[in-house]
Amino acid sequence: MSIALLFLLSPGVVKAQSASGSGTLASNVPVLASGTLSPVVPGEEELPPNVFEGSLAVSSYYDDNVFPTIPPRTWNVNYSILPEVSFQETRQRVEWKFTYTPGVEISQRAFYRNVFSQRFTGNFVWLVSPHGSLAAEEYYSVSTNPFGDTSGISPTPTISPNETIYLPNTRQTSSLSHVLYSYQTSAQTTMGIGGSYLLQGFDSIPQSGVTTPLIHAQVASGEAYIAHNFTPRNQLGFQYGLQVLKFQQTDARTTTHSFLVFDQINFSRHSMLNVYAGPEYSLTASEVALNLGFVLITIPVNANQWSASGGVIYKWTGNRLAASINVSRRVSDGAGLIGAVELTSGNARFSWEFTRNWSLNSSIAGAEDQLLAGATSGNGSLLTYSGEVGLRRQLGRNFGIDWFYSRLNQTGNIDGFQVGNHDVVGATLRYSFLKPVGR
Repeated sequence: MSIALLFLLSPGVVKAQSASGSGTLASNVPVLASGTLSPVVPGEEELPPNVFEGSLAVSSYYDDNVFPTIPPRTWNVNYSILPEVSFQETRQRVEWKFTYTPGVEISQRAFYRNVFSQRFTGNFVWLVSPHGSLAAEEYYSVSTNPFGDTSGISPTPTISPNETIYLPNTRQTSSLSHVLYSYQTSAQTTMGIGGSYLLQGFDSIPQSGVTTPLIHAQVASGEAYIAHNFTPRNQLGFQYGLQVLKFQQTDARTTTHSFLVFDQINFSRHSMLNVYAGPEYSLTASEVALNLGFVLITIPVNANQWSASGGVIYKWTGNRLAASINVSRRVSDGAGLIGAVELTSGNARFSWEFTRNWSLNSSIAGAEDQLLAGATSGNGSLLTYSGEVGLRRQLGRNFGIDWFYSRLNQTGNIDGFQVGNHDVVGATLRYSFLKPVGR
């Protein structure tokens, strides 16, 4: 529905956020509620408001441990061909962008040797009235790549799926829709209401027969917020969130209520800090787990508990340097492995264009997935941490090549399912072009 709305409204309406001179409505929507986190890239050049982009990426990576739970240690080489088209338009009352990436993934030794992958992202903002705006995001992906942000889903921590657990080469389908309506009651005060819906599923592993041992998740959530700018650069607010997690193979359900107070400080147009915290109340019925024999079991549990939630988002963008830190704690899905978890995660990213043709990208990340209910001693947590460094060389106006190395570690035990470590190294050859459209 979000995709259809985007295409139906786009021909007839125009420039959203920055069209109204002051742009106060868009700037007053807090990051915590907006549903999107912009990528960490240096901002030396600003793209035209109306632009068509295209690219073709040919990639390959080597993984030294493709089946962590199956001895002996087995390596794999993966190849992919990913064309991409993207269109962005900004008009008087509407701003929208969509990106579509079909592709082919080929593996030498993994579960799935040949897969047709897809990824679609759509973002839409409409100034419904001088004081009200409607924003919508749609994300859809099909992939077997277990590393990196393969889904393309990057909304705020309060509505994002759990992508911290590294599974073997499984075919995963993810879909996330988010809608938010914001209304500016005064020059300094904004309030809004929104909702999101997430579906996450896994195909049967070829060796496991017609059933899959991984758990499909269905997450519906709603949010309401109010924010006030006490100074031009300091915004304080409150956000209430309701989330219902359902796991489709069984009758398992977890409902959470979160009450968050946030403070957003815009130090400058290049630097932003957002701190949020509050209690979270969860009601869990029939927690689901996965055992070593790839059989789903249901532990009958009815538990209500309070927990602390919150996080920190910091971002700085310069002409040649960009950096970000994102730390959060909340109740989330179990990424296909278990039911609901208490997820504590964090990452730091750094990007540096040190010459006109060379750039460096690096990141570190860590997460702990703690079974929310029904865990036994030493049998309910999984700790993952990783580091990556990448180097990009621009070969000309349209051609570039990337190299990267990643180290992925995973320790712990959740109902007998243990996942080992990976060393991954790869390269991508990319052709891209950009064409301004209209005025």
